[in-house]
Amino acid sequence: MKRTLFWVLVIVAGSYGSAYWLIRSNVQSQLDETARLLFGAGTLTYGHIWVSPLGDVSVGDLSFESNIPAADFSIERLSLETDNWLELAQLGQALIDNETPEQLTLSFEGIRVDVSGVQRMLDPGGTLRRSFLAAGCGEQRTYFNFSDLDNMGFHEIRSDMVLQYQLSPARDNLRINADFTTESMYRLGMLLDIALADASGIAMVTGATLNRMQLRVEDLGYVTGVMAFCADETELTVEEYHSRHVDAWVQLSRQLGVVLGDEVVNAYADFIDQPDTFRLESFARLNATKVMTIREPQLLLDRLALQIVVNGGEPRPLQLNLEQLNTEVNSRPTPSDTRGAVVEGSPVPRPPRIVEVPVARLPNWLGTEMIVTLVDGREFRGEVLSMNEGQVRFSQSVVGGTMIIPLQLNSIRRVRVLNQ
Repeated sequence: MKRTLFWVLVIVAGSYGSAYWLIRSNVQSQLDETARLLFGAGTLTYGHIWVSPLGDVSVGDLSFESNIPAADFSIERLSLETDNWLELAQLGQALIDNETPEQLTLSFEGIRVDVSGVQRMLDPGGTLRRSFLAAGCGEQRTYFNFSDLDNMGFHEIRSDMVLQYQLSPARDNLRINADFTTESMYRLGMLLDIALADASGIAMVTGATLNRMQLRVEDLGYVTGVMAFCADETELTVEEYHSRHVDAWVQLSRQLGVVLGDEVVNAYADFIDQPDTFRLESFARLNATKVMTIREPQLLLDRLALQIVVNGGEPRPLQLNLEQLNTEVNSRPTPSDTRGAVVEGSPVPRPPRIVEVPVARLPNWLGTEMIVTLVDGREFRGEVLSMNEGQVRFSQSVVGGTMIIPLQLNSIRRVRVLNQ
């Protein structure tokens, strides 16, 4: 018995030792290769590489000193996390076999970036620096600089980030999670759930279907700090400034070509009054190939059928009118028009106008092109042929013809009529 236990321990230690050296050397070689590629732009340095028996790989004191002034960054700790040493050993074997691991978690702790330096490089004239949260905060202020943040009480900006993906055992589904947290300010998150096509290479990507998308914001004190700061700047009470800010936010959106629906404005006002959580969600099931054929931003937005959830409340539709953006897209010169000239007298293509109508009025729109969204998130574009005792015969265009889809009236959540 003792001998058996001895050999089990030897095997366990040997497996861990192999995984340790394989992964440590692989991480080190990747870091050295990255440092070599970045040599012309600056110097990448790192500290100790540690492989934990619990299944974590960490790199300490990762930093980049740029040759361009004020464009440095540093990371206190970069970690690759698994659940246990067995998964770590499997990850090492996957690296040997050039396979994609089923799951992977990357954690970045203590991120510090000289944001002002990056902004000066990308936008030396300051024309792109515009913050929606700064709308209404004084006549000249369009964004918050580090002096403003310091006056709000945010004296140091330190962030953490976690990136995670997980493949299903059958490798037909991919789930991606990302979280970015700036201490005492905010937490940003993203979730993507993607059904993968049974193919390889580019065909796997073009055949993929987005099942779910979620973007979330959790306020950790930033919105409250901004509202108090701007109320003081404009010599208003916080409640009075809330109203001023929302009005300015709506006007700024209009200047950028976006007309906001009442539900959107009300949802944002609720979040400003009680900043906690703000989510955008979509269950639209969009195929990548179909998405790539959509030129109009408005149509893509409608296909996504995004919903807003404020502070865990009831979902509200994201109602935006992007007609100005659509016009800009459709008015761009075609590749064959190398001079970008517009032929005088030629009609300017207009994007489809979309009007939301109550589901109860669906019988009034027989034979009209529309987008219907079901309660379960699925969407169909086509025409209602007929209705009988709560059942709808819906005609959808497909490759090679049309497809008749029977739908229950009570399964339809939203109706948007096109080309009116």
